[in-house]
Amino acid sequence: MALFRRTSDSGPPEPQPTAADTEATRAAREAAKKARPTPTRKEAEAARRQRVHRTLTKKEARAEASRQSREQRMRSLNAREATPEKALLRDYIYTRFNIGEFLLPSLVLILAVSFLGQVMPRITVISTVLMYLFILAVLFDGYLIWRGFKKVLAARMPHAPTRGLLMYAINRSIQIRRFRLPRPRLKRGEKF
Repeated sequence: MALFRRTSDSGPPEPQPTAADTEATRAAREAAKKARPTPTRKEAEAARRQRVHRTLTKKEARAEASRQSREQRMRSLNAREATPEKALLRDYIYTRFNIGEFLLPSLVLILAVSFLGQVMPRITVISTVLMYLFILAVLFDGYLIWRGFKKVLAARMPHAPTRGLLMYAINRSIQIRRFRLPRPRLKRGEKF
């Protein structure tokens, strides 16, 4: 059984303190030692689970859910908007001037003016007539957009389906340009 006999010098010798050994090096050596005992298996697994499934406060959980929901909406929006017909339609709408861009701000203005009906009843009647005329102008502009786009679509993608593109065109044309998603790639007047 001499094979398993322990020898006294199995590791490197401990450095002997010298006169050059200062207090700082002794403090560094003490700090290098572990401050607490090795965690048990149960503690290590609990710490690992805590890192993987961290507990969130209510505020953090709401922020995380909001972020995930926003990412999901953007993924589905990008998938829905990725068809080449819709991309061509968006470019066609972005390169022309649309009356519909001013529909929402003008309706808010007309609504604000209509509150003056008690003081000046004629202004309410005039603003209502102007509102209906503006809506008719937007619908006529939507008709012109659709007619022009069908020609462009027939020239560039002859066998592309047009199902759902009319409402998509009207929806895109009445949105305020700054708030459109996906963002406009082209400016007004540019060739596409």
